[in-house]
Amino acid sequence: MASQLSLLYTTFPREEEAIKITQNLLKRRLIACANILGPIKSLYFWEEKLEESQEIAVLFKTTSDKAQELIDTLQELHSYDTPAILEIPVGKSTDLFCEWVHQEVR
Repeated sequence: MASQLSLLYTTFPREEEAIKITQNLLKRRLIACANILGPIKSLYFWEEKLEESQEIAVLFKTTSDKAQELIDTLQELHSYDTPAILEIPVGKSTDLFCEWVHQEVR
C-alpha cells in the first residue's frame, strides 16, 4: 500500500542529545517513534578540513505531511549549526503500521 509516511535521518554528537530531542518530538506528536541506531563513524570536510567523528544516527518515523514541520523543529533543537536532516519518503508500508503512525502523529 502507498504509505504517505516519511523517515527522517539525522545524526547527533551525543546519545543524551538524541534521546532528549526524541522525547521532545514524541511529546509534540511530530513522530510516532524513532530508532536510535547508536554510534557511527562520520567522515566529512568542514571548513576545508577533513574531519572524523563519532556520532549517533537516528531515524524518525512520521507522516509525509508532518515532515517539513519535523525538519524545522529538528533544526531549531539541534546543537549543530548545520545538521544533516534528510527526508526519505516511504513508498510502501503495511496497512497496520501506516495506520498506527497516522494515529500517533497529530
